Amino acid sequence: MLNFIGELSLALSIVIRFIILKGILTYKKEGRENEKIVFYILLLFIYIIARLSNIYEINGSNRNYLVDSIIFIVWGVYYVYFYKIGYVKYIISFFLFNVYYDLFKEVVYRLLHIGITGYSISSEGALLVSNFDRAKIGIYSYILIIFIYAILVFINNRLQLFNSEKRNYIYLTLALLVNTINIIGRYTTTLYPIGNNYTINAMLFKWRRSIPALHDEWHYFDQLVVPKLVLASSIIIIILFRRIIKENKLKSQSELMKNKLDMQYEYYLSIQESHMKVKKLYHDINNHICTIDNLKNNSKEVNEYVNNLKDEIKEFKSTYNTGNMILDIIINEKSELCTKKGIKFICDINFSKVNFIKPIDVSSIFANILDNAIEACDKICDENINKYIRIKGTINKSFFVLKCENSKVNSIKINKNILLTDKMDKFMHGIGIQSVKSSLQKYNGEILFEDKKDKFTLNIYIPLNKNTDSWVD
Repeated sequence: MLNFIGELSLALSIVIRFIILKGILTYKKEGRENEKIVFYILLLFIYIIARLSNIYEINGSNRNYLVDSIIFIVWGVYYVYFYKIGYVKYIISFFLFNVYYDLFKEVVYRLLHIGITGYSISSEGALLVSNFDRAKIGIYSYILIIFIYAILVFINNRLQLFNSEKRNYIYLTLALLVNTINIIGRYTTTLYPIGNNYTINAMLFKWRRSIPALHDEWHYFDQLVVPKLVLASSIIIIILFRRIIKENKLKSQSELMKNKLDMQYEYYLSIQESHMKVKKLYHDINNHICTIDNLKNNSKEVNEYVNNLKDEIKEFKSTYNTGNMILDIIINEKSELCTKKGIKFICDINFSKVNFIKPIDVSSIFANILDNAIEACDKICDENINKYIRIKGTINKSFFVLKCENSKVNSIKINKNILLTDKMDKFMHGIGIQSVKSSLQKYNGEILFEDKKDKFTLNIYIPLNKNTDSWVD
């Protein structure tokens, strides 16, 4: 029977510890295929290693450096491969989790030991407790940990109903509450006096002596539990403050991006009406000139006058026809800007099959991409370097594929497909690409960057919408 309980205790020490660790490390993360199968295979592998090493319980410090190293490396490879968790995050999380999980388990075990046997672990009476009873208390402690973990998961899931800001403040309040309880508990359950009030101190001293089993554990709680809990809650407070600052920054960036996008869209929307009128006027005037041209005599003055009129209205002609009016306006405007800046602009876009993308997102995607490309070309001061922008959009199977390539001389930093701005004001700049990504997410689009010494290439892939007429096989 004792052997069975020992095996059960070892299995529980492995399963519970690493399931909780996984729940913390992979919260709201999707793993690769077959990660669950590999996870349970690793649990079995650790169980076999523990049995071969005569370890009867896995904890944060097994006093077997080889086993500890194997466990650390095995889980490191697992989380890095299946969940792409960074090495630094894994090392810190693994260490802190083991410290505080072992502390929590030890506290639960000591309290159950007192409740079941009436003796504290630190007392002489604990020597009378049989190994069988100790093993049973160990099993009970694991069951209680499972129960407490389930309650915490339930509470956390309920807290997800609140918005992020409220949730952070609730977590912050709980962390501060733990610190407050620690401080109060330290002075009410240990030997430290509270000020010079004799009556209160005498009453507390009498209360402490009335529970001998707890009195024996006071030094353990005072010297080990309380300092670690204070440190843990302080770490949580720091993490929460960082999260709040980060979320406030992202919120400000989001508002700034929305305002910029709205202004950008309103601008092109205002041009659209004028563009339609000018387009109609162009055709009318062009027809009139053709009529005059057919009726004219061989007068030199009339020829010159007609030719001048033709030249004048040429610049009103829409050079690009992509199949989307907003996009036509953007392309023509950026083309004119490139001409003024001495940038060779080459464009070939067929947007007729991508009519499910809203005009505001068309504005966000193309205006920001071309603005960044023009800005990069504008930094080229060497006249011997060819300044160019080449943008092409085509339908490839079930995707609209956009490729924008531009020459450059500035260095660009790309980290995990995130474009890092080289400007001093990193908050204000970089909004353009974030705006593009935000628009692409609505259509399950993807953006990829290629950076070379003398050119920068941006690739966008947007799946065609099956529910619209733009879908093609």
